[in-house]
Amino acid sequence: MMQRYIEYMRLPDIPSAIRNAKDHDLVGIRASIETFGCVVAGEIDERTGRLVVGHGRKEVLAMMAAEGASPPEGVQLDDDGTWLAPIVRGWSSRSDTDAEAYLIAHNRTGEKGGWYEDVLAQSLLDIQQADTALLAATGYSSDELANLKEVLAVDAHVTVGVHDDEYGDDGGADDAADGPSPEAFQSFDDDISTDYQCPRCAYEWSGKPR
Repeated sequence: MMQRYIEYMRLPDIPSAIRNAKDHDLVGIRASIETFGCVVAGEIDERTGRLVVGHGRKEVLAMMAAEGASPPEGVQLDDDGTWLAPIVRGWSSRSDTDAEAYLIAHNRTGEKGGWYEDVLAQSLLDIQQADTALLAATGYSSDELANLKEVLAVDAHVTVGVHDDEYGDDGGADDAADGPSPEAFQSFDDDISTDYQCPRCAYEWSGKPR
């Protein structure tokens, strides 16, 4: 088992994977690098000598270097001015299929993880209040934060308010079941108007929001 280590490699000399299915938000990656620096540019497969992680960062760094931008924090300069990017080394795939599976898994696991949206909203709000530029560097805009807060507010109303109305404040379904039932319920057609609609699930209802 090889020990993992960081090597500063000449950017033009870092080979990309032969096939990479992952698309990249190059604008967002650049904003992140310009704000936080280049923490790690990617990971190399020692068996093939090619990248398995970091294709988007490599592309953004190459664009910045071609534009004549100053190297971001974390990127060094070689004697001839070529950018040197920090690359994680020491991992070897067992086969080409193994390398490609790791490339996909590295991206897919992050996608599937999702977010605790209430914690995310509070974190973004704190960042926004401290520094709006930092909020932009997270990949979230002020509008997206406002939409997230709205969705959470609607979810809270649907989850708490509707059940409170149906069962009472203590949530007791038995109390509602024991009460008198009307002989007939008023019927409505499909054109009945509603006051609110959940932006996430399109559930519609009327009544006072809580």
